[in-house]
Amino acid sequence: MSDRAIAGLRRALGSVRWRLLDALAPRRVVHARGLTFTLGCDNWITQFRLDTVETKEPETLDWVDSWIRDDDLLFDVGANIGLYSLYAVCRHPGLAVVGFEPEYANLHVLRDNIVMNDVCGRIQVYPIALSDRTGVSSLHVQDLTPGAALHTESAEPLTTTESGRKVLWTEGTWRMRLDEFCAETGAWPTALKIDVDGGEGRVLTGAREVLSRGDLRTVLVECGDAGVRTTVHALLEQAGLAPVEMGTRGDADNEVWARPVSDATPGAAA
Repeated sequence: MSDRAIAGLRRALGSVRWRLLDALAPRRVVHARGLTFTLGCDNWITQFRLDTVETKEPETLDWVDSWIRDDDLLFDVGANIGLYSLYAVCRHPGLAVVGFEPEYANLHVLRDNIVMNDVCGRIQVYPIALSDRTGVSSLHVQDLTPGAALHTESAEPLTTTESGRKVLWTEGTWRMRLDEFCAETGAWPTALKIDVDGGEGRVLTGAREVLSRGDLRTVLVECGDAGVRTTVHALLEQAGLAPVEMGTRGDADNEVWARPVSDATPGAAA
């Protein structure tokens, strides 16, 4: 047998082995508002995300249901393990998603969730921390459990994250302005979801051109901190977006903003 044939056989066996191991690993079926998909679920955090899918952030599900269209390009900034990206592509069959998740453990689970739900062609993932500048940086991690959040991107050494949690681990990452990412890839979002636990202002500061484009119809952003909220509001208002009142509220301080034109009406092209 040739070296090339042996290498091909090894790749095939490796793929089979990975799928067998993944099949043996705990996966759970998610039922959310009539939709069904699966999540890797082997610790208390991933189990918590599954258990609270309809109650933790109902306004996020409302936003996906009411404001996202089948022909949208959704950027999920802070995708974590992909819960809302998966919900979105299940809800809207024509939707494409670009997810950004810099944390190593989350990225691994996110990849597997995309593969095992057979949506590789619809959700593309980048291990980038979107920020207000581009270059080498660090992600300061407060919990090593896959699925955890409340981490902070900063090139400066930190002992606590922006949420006040003790830093347990620091990993290298690449941070990038969203404007630069879009200019380089040619992909410009029509819908933008941002949940990065304190860095939302930095993300939007690096996305001034994205915000100014008329094809960006709607933004969902978490604004838990008063300082973050002030920065976020100023940037969104400067870009011509306006806040939208959402009836259902969960545990997160999520806000929905939209461009006040006729084609930004909920469900206009759903």
